[in-house]
Amino acid sequence: MSKILLDQFFKENKDGGGEPSAPALAHFHIKIENKPEALDKFQSKLNEKVFQYQPERKEKSLSEKNEIETASTGVQIIKIMRRQIDPANRHILVYKAAEYESEIVPELVRMLKTSANDVFIEMAVRVLAQSKINAADELIGYYDDMRNPYAQSMVLVLLGFKAGETQIPWLIEKYDKLKKNYPNESYREGAYYALIEIGNRYYPAKAK
Repeated sequence: MSKILLDQFFKENKDGGGEPSAPALAHFHIKIENKPEALDKFQSKLNEKVFQYQPERKEKSLSEKNEIETASTGVQIIKIMRRQIDPANRHILVYKAAEYESEIVPELVRMLKTSANDVFIEMAVRVLAQSKINAADELIGYYDDMRNPYAQSMVLVLLGFKAGETQIPWLIEKYDKLKKNYPNESYREGAYYALIEIGNRYYPAKAK
């Protein structure tokens, strides 16, 4: 039944295309962070080119990188996650946070319920996606109580990597609700990319 629902969903709904939305970018970052060695090589080459044309950014970025790598508590890491950090260092922060997941994950899950900080929300879902601790049930449990539709959208992207196929009807319901309530926003794409990822995991021949 879930497989039939998923096929029907993609026949009836076509999102994506054009300039990438926030949910599309979150999905992309989580996917590439699942391959740390390849990402490190790519980011190093990219940094070389960026810093060549923005030399003033290099010193600040390297200082920030050192701060992340020398952080020794979950509290320090979460504090950094709440800031606007250089894109060159975000994957480093994600991997560093994984070292403290038992301390960090419960706090991130708690904070996502009420956070209005877009930067923190984006980093939190990327960290939770890499964590071995699966918080899907808790996130689903309080999803409807979340105050921020942006956070809801990002959490839906995350659930594409963590939720089971039994959540397909639930994700479709959330897609429809976000589309109805925010027709001019891309929030619904959080559910769209979640369903793509569940399709990739459970029915790869049917993934869109």
